[in-house]
Amino acid sequence: MRLPNCIMIGFAVIVGEIIASQIVPARAAFYGFMTGFLLLAASMVLNDYFDREIDAINQPEKPVPAGIVKPTEALSFAVILASFGLLFSTYSGPWTLLIALMSVGIMVAYNAKVKKLGLIGNALVSTNVAVPFIYGGFAVGSPTWSLAIFALLAFLSNTGREIMKGIVDVAGDTAKGVKSVAATKGNAQAGKESALLILWAVLLSVLPILFGLVSFYYIPLVAICDIGFLLTAYSIVSNPTPGNAKRNKKFVLVWMTFGLLAFVIGTL
Repeated sequence: MRLPNCIMIGFAVIVGEIIASQIVPARAAFYGFMTGFLLLAASMVLNDYFDREIDAINQPEKPVPAGIVKPTEALSFAVILASFGLLFSTYSGPWTLLIALMSVGIMVAYNAKVKKLGLIGNALVSTNVAVPFIYGGFAVGSPTWSLAIFALLAFLSNTGREIMKGIVDVAGDTAKGVKSVAATKGNAQAGKESALLILWAVLLSVLPILFGLVSFYYIPLVAICDIGFLLTAYSIVSNPTPGNAKRNKKFVLVWMTFGLLAFVIGTL
């Protein structure tokens, strides 16, 4: 279920709420966190269901290909998680329910079909990573354009990470016809495209400062985030191997966490 990822997305909803309205009711924070957490968990489990044949090549130790969890059990669990996620979204109003339903639609479309389209699939996944910020704004009834900047940064950095993940999964993706950048253009090109998107995220991270959306306290944490991203970009370009990509995709989550903390501290 990738617990750290789920926690990060739940936290991203709260970040969106804080950016939109500095006073966030505890109930809104709880419902928002649970919606983000459960829907991403559902997406992860659904991905394990649809990717069971690919995982049998790339990661045979995962629960479904290893036979620990039956495919039907994984699918049922995904439905349960998504149902509870949607239930929590109803407490914040019709707009949050609509956004949650859109996210579920993206989740199903990606796992069932769009993943095989490569970069388009990467962008679809990253849309669902960016959506929590927008969701948070609607959850507190105060969506603002500034949220779009933070959503864009999340979209760019995560798309870079998704391309990087394609390097890790290149063997299984090639065997099963997934047109990832690594599978169609090679690991070196995938490393360059991944790094380019991450560099764009670094460049655009100054926008909240330029537009006066954050305080000085945003700078130290986003500096750690940006330096980490720069090191990761250099590493994946200089050594675009599956082993290095596997290490760096984990580091990207660490740098994204620092970015989230920078947004929170900078908007308080």
